[in-house]
Amino acid sequence: MKHLLEQWGQELRDAEVTPLRTGVWQISVAGEVFILKRRSNRSRVWAEYDLINWLIVHEQPVSPLLYTTKEVPWAEYDGSFYILYPYLQGTPGDELNHYDQSFAWTVGAALACLHQNLASYGATEEFPGFDVFQEVASFAWPTVQGYLGPSFRHRLQDLEQGISRNLINPYEALPRQLIHRDFHPGNLIFSDGSLVGILDFDRVRVGIRLYDLCYLATAVLSQDFEDLKGRDSWFIFVQSLIEGYGSVQPLTQTEGVSFLYVVYLIQFLFIAYQLDAGNTALADLNTAMLLWINDQHEFLEPLIIKTIGS
Repeated sequence: MKHLLEQWGQELRDAEVTPLRTGVWQISVAGEVFILKRRSNRSRVWAEYDLINWLIVHEQPVSPLLYTTKEVPWAEYDGSFYILYPYLQGTPGDELNHYDQSFAWTVGAALACLHQNLASYGATEEFPGFDVFQEVASFAWPTVQGYLGPSFRHRLQDLEQGISRNLINPYEALPRQLIHRDFHPGNLIFSDGSLVGILDFDRVRVGIRLYDLCYLATAVLSQDFEDLKGRDSWFIFVQSLIEGYGSVQPLTQTEGVSFLYVVYLIQFLFIAYQLDAGNTALADLNTAMLLWINDQHEFLEPLIIKTIGS
């Protein structure tokens, strides 16, 4: 690790290294704190570096990737690539006690501001496309179908038919642009009630902008799903999230009609990813979430459409 860190300067050679999770470390030296992350390839790092610098110029609360002594924003070590950026002081959103209406409105507005900037970025071609519908059809659905028992399989087949019947045409009309694609509470940093940081731009892709909003909504539900009171408050959270987003940038009626179906697609992806990782407990949790959300469809859909239209 010392030989890796010294590529950002000799002063980092003897830094204190604390593993946070797979491929992520906290680096502390001389009163400064950084985050070190492993990346898959350097071409994606260049795209991320340029985008983050552009977002900083446009006053987005993001942390810049740091140049090494070789004047590139990555270090190569033992066959892998690594990036380093300053640690953003504050509390990650997933460590907050609760997700109230104020939180929902704040992050909704912040996401809309981020989307406005991402939509006007001039180097969209540097990022791959992401088609959530195709991803579910080719990967998630077969994986989930092969795991579930006959009773659940029948229920999900009905749901899959509903998605096919009600989303195919609206899906093609959904606004597309650069999206964050990992916009969940753990990637949001708060201080004194304000959002002061947005993390992890390595998953940015060109896709439907509704994906980020739905992804955040399902991530919040997963935190409180086993608490029945918290589960019931999710309706208000979704409404406030949409209101916050709409205060900056209005959503379309097509996005309103499609909202729950995109949530279903994301849940299918979550289930499949957990099954792929061998984590059947989380796969079962996300299956329960999917079925519960679907049970609330007749109540939620008009609420979402009305909120977007107001």
